[in-house]
Parts: sequence; C-alpha cells; structure tokens
Amino acid sequence: MTEPSTSPVAEIYAALRALNPSWSVEVGRPDGRGWIAGGQLRVASNGPFNDLLRRIGKSAGTGDRRTIAASFALRYGWSSAMAVAPLLKGSCVPDASLDNISLRFHETGFFERSAIHEARGVMVAGDPRATHPMITCVPDAHQLLRTLRAVLMAQATPVVEALYDWSGFSRKGTWGMLTSSWAAHVTNLIGDGRDQRPAMPVLEAFFAGDDVVAQMQPTVYALTHAGVTHLYQRRASCCRIYLLPQMALCASCPLVSHEERRARNLDWMQTQLEYDRPGRRWN
Repeated sequence: MTEPSTSPVAEIYAALRALNPSWSVEVGRPDGRGWIAGGQLRVASNGPFNDLLRRIGKSAGTGDRRTIAASFALRYGWSSAMAVAPLLKGSCVPDASLDNISLRFHETGFFERSAIHEARGVMVAGDPRATHPMITCVPDAHQLLRTLRAVLMAQATPVVEALYDWSGFSRKGTWGMLTSSWAAHVTNLIGDGRDQRPAMPVLEAFFAGDDVVAQMQPTVYALTHAGVTHLYQRRASCCRIYLLPQMALCASCPLVSHEERRARNLDWMQTQLEYDRPGRRWN
C-alpha cells in the first residue's frame, strides 16, 4: 500500500519555519511542560487554564481577574499567527479549531509556540496541492480569507466565554484584544515591510460584517517617516496594562488621544529605522 504524501499544511509550516524560526508550528500532538490542549481553554475556573491565569497574575503582580483576563487575551491573540501566516505566505487556512491545536506558555505565562494536531486545511479550488485528501476547497481567494476569519472566530468564542465566566472582563473587551492581534499579523506579513499599506484592503475584506469581530476591529492608520510607511492601531478596547505596577497606557490604547498616539508611534518608528541594518529582510 502506498504511503500518503505529506500534507500540504505540514509542508507550509516547514517552509515558514525555514523563512523565520519564530513562525515555527509543531505538527502532531505535543507533550512536555507548558503545553495546554486547545480544548482545555474552554474552562477557566479549574484545570490547566486556571493554573495559567494564576501564573499570569502572579508574574504581573495583580490578583485582579479582569486585568489578568485582558493580559491573557493579548497573549492568546498572538497564537493566531499559526493560522494567519499559512494563508498569507502559503494560500492555505489550516484547521486551527480549538480541539485541533495545543498552545505552549512560559512559566510566567507568556505565549511561546503552537502545535496543530492533524495537518488539515482549506485551499482554493484549482490549486495543485488541493487534491490531497487532507485539503478541502473554497471557490476563490476571497472565500479563503473569510474562511480564516471564521476559523479564528470559532476557535476564540469558547475562550472568550470562559474568560468572561471566570473574571467578568467584558466579552467585547476580549474581542478587542484578539482582533488587534489578528490585524497586527496581517500588517506585518504583507508587503516588503517598507510600505505596509497593501495590508489595508486585506484588513477591510477580513473584518467586513456586522458581528462582534467587525464591531471590535481596531482602527488602522498609516504613518510615514523617511520614505517608510507603517500601519499602526487604535485598539477597540483597553488591555488594562496601566493598572499593573509601574506600567502606563500603551500607544494603541483607546484611552490615549490620537495626537499622543501618533507622536509616540512616530518616535517608535524613527527609533526602529535608526537601528535597522542596511539590507535587512523585513519579512
């Protein structure tokens, strides 16, 4: 009997890892310290998810559950790169449903890496790779982008509910953290890094709708310095980081004035460009 070929999803993850080690995603069910199976994120009142939240609070020096929930939401949001990068770099949306993933967190609670259990995915019909038995198809690239949106929203919905039940932190507040991370991944992965404006139409198509994801999307705007144009955000909700010891409002917080936000982001952009090495690869 002929062995089935490697799933295109696994091949895409291998290619991403070769491009940038920080995009590494394990294929298979991981074991070892720090891993939480996605299904365990449905309950925050006990078990591994509760242990993680308590570690985050201890590391941050707070017992305020709403602040801990907001902090976790930011960390969890960054894990969405496991779904965003394969679409933007490999024209594929992996099956990132909650029961098909595991996430690894540092002892202090920071997100480290992710794993996909079964390398299933979705591609556009007609893609030569789409004949693999672990691939299903959609008609066109627009539907593939909307598939990514649906996958991320379905994955996150039980986590949002679990955080709300445990902490009372508003559901919309958590969605504001997540959409900010999703938008940041799209912004950073499209274009050559010197002009991020090509990400704007993708973000508009991705967030289009009238549901909570559309309502809580960040406001994205462009800033230009020394011939380089980057996109920055005004989040739809506050991450509450300013409530932690020796912390302040971040530049993307909705509580910061737009004038201050622009000035802080321009300063940051100038600092980045000053330290940028000639010939550096942006992506």
